[in-house]
Formats: sequence, C-alpha cells, structure tokens
Amino acid sequence: MGKSLKSSHNKFKKEAKDTLYKGIDRKKKKVEPNLSCLEELSSRINLPADILAGAPIITATGRNEICLENYKSIIEYNDSLLRVQAKACKICIEGKELNILYFTEDEMKVTGFIKTIHYE
Repeated sequence: MGKSLKSSHNKFKKEAKDTLYKGIDRKKKKVEPNLSCLEELSSRINLPADILAGAPIITATGRNEICLENYKSIIEYNDSLLRVQAKACKICIEGKELNILYFTEDEMKVTGFIKTIHYE
C-alpha cells in the first residue's frame, strides 16, 4: 500500500471545458427589462419606438411653451389645466394662463406659465 492514486479529474475537467464550451460566451448577460413587441421590433430595425407605437412626444421650450404630438383628444381645457388623451395614458399640463395656439389631428402647441406635466 505504498502507492497512492492521484485523481486526474481536474485535468480532464479543464480539457473538456476548453473543447465543449469553445465559442460559447458563458459570461452573465445583463438582464433587460421585458420589452413590448413594438419596442423590440423598433430596436431591431433601428427606428424610434414612438414612431411604431404612437407614443406621445412632449417638447418643452423653457417653462412657457409645449409642443405635444401623437395625442388622441382633448379631455379638459381651461386657463390653468389641460388634460389630453394619448394612446396609452392621459397627459395633464397644469399652469397659469394656458393657451392652445394651434392644434391639428396629432399635434398642438400650448403656451403660458407651465408648472407641471404629469401622466395619469
């Protein structure tokens, strides 16, 4: 019983790892949040998601002017509140002396002193 056996498991494990998993990236990938079908499609064809999904686009110039695109209808409007229905949500603009300069089927320009913009 003078001889001891040495395991060669680690040697074979290393060799097998190098050949079996060659070309496979085993690093952990970042977990991306669940994307909607339209968001995934837009990322694959390199188009902005708002074009495919019809997401509202709000462009604020300072605190005195807002351009709102891709909306469906005006729900409520007075000099201190504007509520608009978009495809997926309602947009509420609060302020003083709010005025709709113009609106078309999918775009409007609002002026006045804008305090808040929030989504409902």
